[in-house]
Amino acid sequence: MSTTGTVAATSRTRKGNVVAYAVIGVLVAVCAIGWAIIVGFSEGRPGITPEVISFQLADHSVRVHYQISKPKGDDVRCSLVAYGTDHSELGRADVTVPPGTGSIERHQELPTSSRATSVTVNDCRVG
Repeated sequence: MSTTGTVAATSRTRKGNVVAYAVIGVLVAVCAIGWAIIVGFSEGRPGITPEVISFQLADHSVRVHYQISKPKGDDVRCSLVAYGTDHSELGRADVTVPPGTGSIERHQELPTSSRATSVTVNDCRVG
């Protein structure tokens, strides 16, 4: 084989590598942008922070101490949800934080169908 043939083959290989790297780079960029969009929307509205501080269990209720922080101008609705040992929902109550309030800390009695094992504040949304 001549050296001219080897140089031409090496040149084609380098051009092929550049194209392959460019395609991979574009795919990585698209995936990164898509991931950022998904994470941004799946986290709900930024600035709403629900938290269960503590809870006391009884046979057919849970006394929940919770806090919800949010932007002052928003009307926010969240759900208190009690779960059983099998992760089934045993009780639910909707709570509202009106506009003009940046953060609330409340105690609430949540009726349950049987003895719960955990409680969350979730499904927070504006409006």
